[in-house]
Amino acid sequence: MNVIIIGNGVAGATVASRLAAKGVEVQLFSEEPVGFYSRIMLPQALCDKEALSGLIAKSDPPYLMKRPVTGIDISNKLVFSGSVSYPYDKLIIATGSRSRMLDIFSVTDGACTLRTFDDAQHIGDTIESPVVVLGGGLLGLETAIWVRRRGYEVTVVEVADHILSKQLDREGASILKEHLEGQGLVIREGVRAQAQKLDPRGHLRALIVEGEEELACNTLLLSLGVLPEVALAKAAGLEVDQGIVVDDYLRTSDPDVLAIGDCAQWHDKIPGVVPVALAMAECAAHNLTSELVTYKEPVLFTRFKGEGLDVVSVGSLKGPRVYKRRESRYEAFFIEDSLLIGAILVGSTEHLGFVRSHYRQYVADDEMASLLAF
Repeated sequence: MNVIIIGNGVAGATVASRLAAKGVEVQLFSEEPVGFYSRIMLPQALCDKEALSGLIAKSDPPYLMKRPVTGIDISNKLVFSGSVSYPYDKLIIATGSRSRMLDIFSVTDGACTLRTFDDAQHIGDTIESPVVVLGGGLLGLETAIWVRRRGYEVTVVEVADHILSKQLDREGASILKEHLEGQGLVIREGVRAQAQKLDPRGHLRALIVEGEEELACNTLLLSLGVLPEVALAKAAGLEVDQGIVVDDYLRTSDPDVLAIGDCAQWHDKIPGVVPVALAMAECAAHNLTSELVTYKEPVLFTRFKGEGLDVVSVGSLKGPRVYKRRESRYEAFFIEDSLLIGAILVGSTEHLGFVRSHYRQYVADDEMASLLAF
């Protein structure tokens, strides 16, 4: 069996490795000219060429092909890279996602996104203070922290009423905000960017936000989330919604084509987190080499490790909660029909083991009371 995989992110690289280890003939296509690297580590390597180079795998697997896929012919089971075609028995699309961009900044000199190794190189070569990070999500805050550590002035602008709006409630976010401001970041919440101000050479000099306020800005780093990369799948005639639609076995509308990772939409969900990419890769590798098993969504777990303050978010943060705050420690547990469906832990990971073991399980009132006795 010959399997072609499109995309050398964590999902594509993992499934390729698993299949190759089982003796499957694999071809892994990557549009980037470098080998595998961890995207989530890019913020830490910004403005440090040695650290950035150190992210790239020391050697490439023999099946890696550093050339972009330009088309897919599902009728004849062919993948194209330019004028060259490659036949497959099974195809796995792991094209990931691309950074969301606002039209007003799409051609602005000084406005950048951070998604690829090339993006990180460009930012390191061109960054100037003051820096504005537009977006107070996980990637935006991590980027802001590391840029600040390199000595740049950094302001974070978040349109929601608090940072990490997908991972924290307002109480937890307020503790994190105070902590980050203590490290030298300026954080503006509930603020929407409206326009830009350029110098005579066309380079960005200020960001204009609601109320006509101007924020000095020579470098704008946009961190507004991602969009599933579905162009190849859509052009090939596969079913595409927000992402590439897959069934419980991660098969697309063509049973010989699977989709995994950030580009895949399973049960209307596109979480876009590493645990999902890894779980999908393992499931796909199993299903191509053994009896079919259904994909099981892993615990949706995110961890933000600011210097001196741990922040953990697990599962769903909707519905009734029990919570307690003591100084910079805050814990909230979200309960639905006596099941633990989510949790926020700020300032301590003492109860992380309990959350992992009881996630989506029954929890008693006395257990909750014991947890909140700190």
